[in-house]
Amino acid sequence: MFEFLLPPKLRRKRHPSRKASAPEAHTLPEAALDFTLQRDHCRTLRLAVRPDASVRVKAPVSVPLEDILRFVRSRLGWIREKQAFFLEHRGSSVELRDGGHILFLGRTFLLRLVPAKRGRPPRLRAGRLELPCRSDAPADIEAAFKAWRMALAKLVLSRRLARLDAEARRLFGDRAAASGLTVRSLKRRWGSCSVRGQITLAAQLIELPLPLIDYVISHELCHLRHMDHSPAFHAALRSLLPDARERETRIRIWPLEHPRS
Repeated sequence: MFEFLLPPKLRRKRHPSRKASAPEAHTLPEAALDFTLQRDHCRTLRLAVRPDASVRVKAPVSVPLEDILRFVRSRLGWIREKQAFFLEHRGSSVELRDGGHILFLGRTFLLRLVPAKRGRPPRLRAGRLELPCRSDAPADIEAAFKAWRMALAKLVLSRRLARLDAEARRLFGDRAAASGLTVRSLKRRWGSCSVRGQITLAAQLIELPLPLIDYVISHELCHLRHMDHSPAFHAALRSLLPDARERETRIRIWPLEHPRS
């Protein structure tokens, strides 16, 4: 995101009681670039390109539209670069319908709905997930899928955590260990670690390849030793995963190619 501090003559003191205006649609004519503009009482012009390649500008109420257009025009090269990146990595999300697809450990599986019967568990085999479901209503499919994903996530992630936790203690020669694991459906984060050592992981993690799952877990295990992102933290992470930087790049791109469900 680009941020540009206004010259003093155009600044206004922020008023805490004033709310931002509703977004407005605008176009940069010579570039055929559409963007949304929202005005507020901050001191900076802010420009962002979203993963769907849309452009958003936030500006103080005091700035004339001509100045805003000039600002967007001056950043046109950066905007096009970001849009190209997002379009290149755009993918499809999980399709929760019969004949759709789901992801497990980085692989794509065909989703097949089967009638729900007592004692019939979901089966992941031969490139497909056979998912017992009460009906083909979207709400029933989503509920059945998320129940399956949560149960499998708790099993897979607890085993990976136990293995990596033991490896970290051997490597660092300490007794720092996770005090517990919580698996939840998370929209924005892959995981977190509390000051008491409780680790929370996203159920959606089981959609990722194992190297990326291990990166997230190792990241949180290093927070047991360093509750920040200091050089010491990154050094510890590289000790656990020498290719941590490469895995971090891959996991940043993953949600763009596979939107989280």
